[in-house]
Amino acid sequence: MRRSRLRRGVDRDPRARGRRWPGAGRPPLGPGAHDWWVHVPLLGALVRFLGARTRWLVGVTLLTVLLSLLGLVGWGATIEDTAANALNPVQRVFRQAGEPISNLLNDLDNFGRLDSENRALRSRVEQLEAENARLREEQIQVRARQALLEVQAETDAVTLTAYVTTRDLTGLRTIIGIDRGSNDGLRVGLPVLAGGGTLIGQVIEVRPHTAFVRLITDPDSAIRVFHQPSRSEVVATGDTLGNLEVRIPWTSEVELGHIFVTSGLDGEFPQGLPVGRVSAAEGTVQDAFRHVVLEPIAPLGQLEQVLIQLTIPPPELDILEPEVSAAGGG
Repeated sequence: MRRSRLRRGVDRDPRARGRRWPGAGRPPLGPGAHDWWVHVPLLGALVRFLGARTRWLVGVTLLTVLLSLLGLVGWGATIEDTAANALNPVQRVFRQAGEPISNLLNDLDNFGRLDSENRALRSRVEQLEAENARLREEQIQVRARQALLEVQAETDAVTLTAYVTTRDLTGLRTIIGIDRGSNDGLRVGLPVLAGGGTLIGQVIEVRPHTAFVRLITDPDSAIRVFHQPSRSEVVATGDTLGNLEVRIPWTSEVELGHIFVTSGLDGEFPQGLPVGRVSAAEGTVQDAFRHVVLEPIAPLGQLEQVLIQLTIPPPELDILEPEVSAAGGG
């Protein structure tokens, strides 16, 4: 009778219908053979409370706690070493694959930095070159002005410095403009000098604040000059090649490098100003005169500052006397 009741009770259990007990008549562990935690009182209650969807979270939590406990007892190091050894090949592959990209990024960063530094250095070099050029120019201007001041100190004449503002050296005419005019005391006919006291031309036109100077190489220029060694007086005229020409008697021995200076006998130029140097001489014994080419001593194409002589002292008498050789001096 008792077994009949038990059977009837089992039959009445809907969960037992159509299912046999596994094993040797032992009941299953629970709703699922894998749900082992339901037999732990507190844990089972917690799992039933959270529900089936959060069981994975419980498993992860338990696994974390377990790994922490293993680390405390010394097993964690072995597990970490094993995991590290297993992941080393993978890490090496990713590291090797990423090295070219990392190197490229570093190179790009270095290139950008170097390019910025190069631009800054180039800008600094340009500034230094400009400053150096400015200082050189100032030095040149100071030397030119010093040369004019030395001429002023050596002469008794009244002089005035001026800057060259325009230049026309076409060959048919060689004229320069200066920044001094009638308001500064200039007048037509005044001689104009360069550094060293060499004659470069004569004022031909004056305006209130500017003036124009005909250079000694202009075809319309004519200057009475002395051949220094022989004291022969001749007229030097300009040509179209930037030189001067003279015709000197054959009796005067002319050599390359000889200097011709102003005679001062025309009253237009002071005496003794260097004009030109002999660069060529032509003629034969049968010719009465030599054709001599003079190269201007002053660099007429590079004039930047000039000296205008406002007064012309009279010529000295001893300059008119020819040089006497030692042989004929007795």
